[in-house]
Amino acid sequence: MSEEVTKAKNKGGRPTKYSQELADEICSRLSKGETLRKMVLDDHMPDASQIYRWLDSNEAFRNQYAQARVRQADYYAEMIIDESFGAHDAAIGRLRMDALKWASSKIAPKKYGDKIELESNNNQNLTLSFNIPNRGNEREIIELEDAQRLTLEHGEK
Repeated sequence: MSEEVTKAKNKGGRPTKYSQELADEICSRLSKGETLRKMVLDDHMPDASQIYRWLDSNEAFRNQYAQARVRQADYYAEMIIDESFGAHDAAIGRLRMDALKWASSKIAPKKYGDKIELESNNNQNLTLSFNIPNRGNEREIIELEDAQRLTLEHGEK
């Protein structure tokens, strides 16, 4: 094959130039739950590294992308509800729901994360208390982050 024919074949490679049309497609697909990793497999899409460069250099795209990610977290949160009612296998359904919950909490931690943040304008002390329901004389093991075990006797304080 001649060099000219090879160059002509490769002319339509992945786009590297930013366009608002491409940015809109990327953000629309993200907000509908599609992953960037899957999206960039399409021939007309730029490589992920190119998208990251656009995020670094283009503030308008960065803001649009951030909004799309928040909508993606909302989409995943709604999928959790669908999965909880539609799973035919409990173990697979639980696995899918856990993955969606994890993704939502990482994409939009203030909205879907487990961490509770409290703000105060004064220097008052705050006390939090948790009640553990009494289940008879059972013993409950609670796993702590540092892999220590804590055994609680129900009914004791």
